[in-house]
Amino acid sequence: MKRQLLMARLAQRLGLTRRDADERYKQALQAYQKRNFEAAHAQMRLAIQLLPNHAEYHGAQGFFLLEDGAESKAVGAFERALSLNPYEMTANYGRGVIAYHKKNWEAAEACFLNALAAQPTRPETQYYLAMVKHRQGDNALALKWMQAAQAGFAKASDQRERRCRAWMRELMKLLEDERLPG
Repeated sequence: MKRQLLMARLAQRLGLTRRDADERYKQALQAYQKRNFEAAHAQMRLAIQLLPNHAEYHGAQGFFLLEDGAESKAVGAFERALSLNPYEMTANYGRGVIAYHKKNWEAAEACFLNALAAQPTRPETQYYLAMVKHRQGDNALALKWMQAAQAGFAKASDQRERRCRAWMRELMKLLEDERLPG
């Protein structure tokens, strides 16, 4: 028992636990990209066992759970991530998505702004902020956020750029209609 404890401490000092945890995290992300949720969850659990206080792992776990339809479990993982780091991007983004789908625009906006504070150029977050501002009736600000999202998606050659362009046309039309005397 003492030998195992000494080996665990040595591994931690040498950074082996972190390296192993990061490897599990990478494997979880790869499994998620292949839509293999079972493997993604398993690898993420192992990463968290190795490094339980790493907020990014809990945020990713929450996002996997959310994508897999387990919203209440996702919320728990997001809360754990945010207790470790209030600006953990994925946890804030995930909570924002949940609030958006529940039409809680103020909560969604707050979460997306926190996510943006962590990663200011994420087009997904900018897109959702545009949609929140549109739902709140601020189409001018919605258009600015949508333009930022469109530029980010274009830079990444992401097909979601087309959706942004369509929304930009719609928002410009709405702004024109707002300016016309009624």
